[in-house]
Amino acid sequence: MLIKEGIEKAGSINKLGRELGYRSRVHPGWSIRQILLGYQPFPADRLKLLAQFLGTSIDEILQHQTRPNAVTSESTRDALMRYGLFGYYPR
Repeated sequence: MLIKEGIEKAGSINKLGRELGYRSRVHPGWSIRQILLGYQPFPADRLKLLAQFLGTSIDEILQHQTRPNAVTSESTRDALMRYGLFGYYPR
């Protein structure tokens, strides 16, 4: 949900990547996509930047952490579909 809000506020996944400090000229949103798919964790410093960008408390965000062993292909796909991010779920 947070990433979806960030994408909507920034205007695109690449613009959100730039807001969070990713500097790839070709694809700054690549790390965001990897986080969405559960392939990499959300770095704490980037999560703080996202909280600031969205005007949300980092403590509120941290209350909704997911245990690493709870991240499966099915749970990731279900979460992405629940928040309308159909284009990002793994095949």
